[in-house]
Amino acid sequence: MKFKSLLIAAITLFSSASYAIDPPSGVRPCCAFGINMKSELGVVPVPFFRVNNIVELSDLEEHLYNDGEQGVASSLMGTGAESNGLIYTSKGGIIDTAHVRDTADYTLYLHSQIQGQLGTKQQVILEDELRSRVIEMTDKPVDMTSEEQAQAEIELSALLAFRLAQWHEVAQWFGFTSVAGFKEYPSAYSPEDLYSNMLGSFIAIEILENNPNPTKEEYQQAFSKIFLRKLAELGAQDKDRTEEVMDGLDKKWWDSGKRLPNKWVVKTRDYEPRLTITPHWGDTDDRVTTSLAQYEGLEDFGYLTLVATNSEKNFSALPGYLKERHVWTKKQFSEIAQFAKKVDDQHKLNNNQLLPPY
Repeated sequence: MKFKSLLIAAITLFSSASYAIDPPSGVRPCCAFGINMKSELGVVPVPFFRVNNIVELSDLEEHLYNDGEQGVASSLMGTGAESNGLIYTSKGGIIDTAHVRDTADYTLYLHSQIQGQLGTKQQVILEDELRSRVIEMTDKPVDMTSEEQAQAEIELSALLAFRLAQWHEVAQWFGFTSVAGFKEYPSAYSPEDLYSNMLGSFIAIEILENNPNPTKEEYQQAFSKIFLRKLAELGAQDKDRTEEVMDGLDKKWWDSGKRLPNKWVVKTRDYEPRLTITPHWGDTDDRVTTSLAQYEGLEDFGYLTLVATNSEKNFSALPGYLKERHVWTKKQFSEIAQFAKKVDDQHKLNNNQLLPPY
């Protein structure tokens, strides 16, 4: 570990500037929680509907940094070079590979923006998701060695990328669209999402510890190798086993009787925003809990803000004390999640399967 830290610091010290990389273009459109699902819209691409959405290790050998090169249609139909879908692991439960990739990619991009800048006031402005997503880096003394600072910048980047994933769950519940005209309600607070995102954070940390200034090609190659190893360590299963497990979760966690984009394709959601996650499912008693909580103190140096935009009508049903806040941070995530759960519980209690009006 000491040698790795020295390597990080040395590469960073002799780099005249952080490596250049374009920001990710949104997130990968992929998979609602379920299998063999049908869409009410026929062949029209729905953001969370993908034909053949079960994958196994042999499908996942190529990673493409998500800068918009792969189109929505090719991603959803599974015709692009990069494959995504659901894979069951005996120690990590259901993994959505698109979520893993998205958070790793955002970690890489955020690191490219803050490397060498810890303790310096700046903003990293990202594409809007209902609200403006802005990373606020603070002016704060850095009482660290160069090795410690380099490591902290990697860890903070991974944590902030995970915060973006937490916000994405919120935005989807309130009607965010990545494909015009299609709300993403079925994917909001889906129970496998954030565990998958956190796996992406740790893959990116490992990549950046070994190569703090990767080219896009180097990053893609490293991700592909580490991702397969991590999934194998979690006990990745073949397609038949994944289908068997998903069939067993039908009617409790998801509903095969409903068609996308019906929100209630997903029956049970995980609303709690947290930094320590144990998977909901697994074959063994040694399910792998994963956590970014040890890095939370680094948010003194940089944190995610959500700034009000012209899309505030999406949040019209929220309590007034939340709507009145021009800027939200992680502190509001739990309050918003509690509101979302209360509304969904009421819909289920009333057997009301209509989408919310917001």
